[in-house]
Amino acid sequence: MPRKPRNPADLRRKAPKREPYDRVLIVCEGEKTEPVYFEDLRNHYGLSTANIAVTPAHGSDPVSVVKHAKKLLKDESKQGEKFDKVYCVFDRDEHTNFDAASSQLNAGDIVSARSWPCFEFWLLLHFGYQRPPFHPAHGRTGAQLCQSSLKAELPAYTKGMRGIFDALLPNLDADIQNAERAQRDAQATGEQNPSTEVHELVKYLRNLKN
Repeated sequence: MPRKPRNPADLRRKAPKREPYDRVLIVCEGEKTEPVYFEDLRNHYGLSTANIAVTPAHGSDPVSVVKHAKKLLKDESKQGEKFDKVYCVFDRDEHTNFDAASSQLNAGDIVSARSWPCFEFWLLLHFGYQRPPFHPAHGRTGAQLCQSSLKAELPAYTKGMRGIFDALLPNLDADIQNAERAQRDAQATGEQNPSTEVHELVKYLRNLKN
């Protein structure tokens, strides 16, 4: 028996529904780790995919992240839509254009969620406060050394792994406090390595429905 054609109205009903809270765009430098983390966070807090868009940038450097965010922001504006907040998630690592990307951020339009040296420092803070810098050594970058420190605490960790948000969730409040403490010390000393701004985005997202 031939299958009955779907009613277009049925397809529309299955589309993600815009909820009455901020619409947010999160553009990530990484193609796997950061997008997966924020997708898992979105799912955990029951945030609508119509409100929270998570996407990797077309390029693996900070300037590419900012440019892609600006393009998506412009595309939405052309369609009569808008994002209430746009976040760029990228690492200091050894990027030569990190400062250039940071200077291109427009206050109020695009907000940074940067990490020194890398996103894994945010994950590492779930296991306790620390501030010794991650400097290149023995042929390894600071980011690679930070990732090794994370694997020492979480041996199963691999970049882009699913479930990392839920696995670390019991320590999230302590992680936020550690990140805030590291940020305060970075501002006081002028030494950003290591520190992160990711906690600001996480706090914002988990309180959206409130």
